[in-house]
Amino acid sequence: MGNCGEACTACPYVLKGKAVKINKIERKVNCNTFNCIYMIQCSKDNCNKRYIGQTGRLLKFRIADHRGYIQNQVTSKATGAHWNQPGHSMADMKFTVLEQVKYNDRNYREERETYFINKFDTFYSGLNKEK
Repeated sequence: MGNCGEACTACPYVLKGKAVKINKIERKVNCNTFNCIYMIQCSKDNCNKRYIGQTGRLLKFRIADHRGYIQNQVTSKATGAHWNQPGHSMADMKFTVLEQVKYNDRNYREERETYFINKFDTFYSGLNKEK
């Protein structure tokens, strides 16, 4: 994953390179990628909690949603609650695309999201508490 090349507010939160090797993504992905499954990881030492999500929109808009939950202290949202804990900050938040979904279909994206939630066990040991 890389930067979009624009002056973008989402790029500082994008995990660069191929840190998560699960699926071979054929094309380059960045914050302008859409119709995808993404992972947010806390880079704080001794934390490394993960959240799996999906979006049909550009990833940078979904990143903006999560940043808003944190900035506005929306603790009813998993990312807002986690990154508002003592010792955490938005700088500890990193995004990566796990899969660019073949079909632009919300139900299919949700199935793939559930697959990755199970694969990374983010329901029991991560931040995905709803599904």
